[in-house]
Amino acid sequence: MADQLAAPADLKNLLDDQGLNDAQVTLLIECATAVVQAAAGGQRIIQVVDDTAVLTAGPGQWLALPQFPVQSVTSVDYNGSPLTSGAAGYRLHGTRLYRRCGWSDQPDDLIPVTVVYSHGYPPDAQELQLARSAVLGLIRDIPGNPEGLKAESQDDWSATYATMSTHMDGTPALRAALRRQYGRRR
Repeated sequence: MADQLAAPADLKNLLDDQGLNDAQVTLLIECATAVVQAAAGGQRIIQVVDDTAVLTAGPGQWLALPQFPVQSVTSVDYNGSPLTSGAAGYRLHGTRLYRRCGWSDQPDDLIPVTVVYSHGYPPDAQELQLARSAVLGLIRDIPGNPEGLKAESQDDWSATYATMSTHMDGTPALRAALRRQYGRRR
């Protein structure tokens, strides 16, 4: 199942239409969630427990984890061997792993590191409200206007249709707000 930053009941309640098709509403929410997460720099945003990331480490002491916020690290496998948490192994600092002796002895070596960790915001977290609002805002007009009709005339008939992809992009202001709230801070 794909990520969902809103529930089908949220859209049905927003539109005051409990008769909407569950499968269609779910698909719309999943698509809008993907758009929101892409605008946030590819962050999953929603909580993922025990996700696996296979990273490549060089000679430095720091190794950035790809998704955040990082809730916990379950295990770190360094070049086929498990590392322990603590001074002798690795330490978690925010969204990065620190290893005092560095991740490689040789400047040109690239070592595979497999990390199992939990990241993102729990489903009921206040931090998800902007993303939830964005998802619902992107799709709220679609069930009542599935053809994407923007303008219509009667004499000498004329009609203007919006494309779904344009509607699902969101405004530049929305994309910027999502990047600020959820994008990677370097």
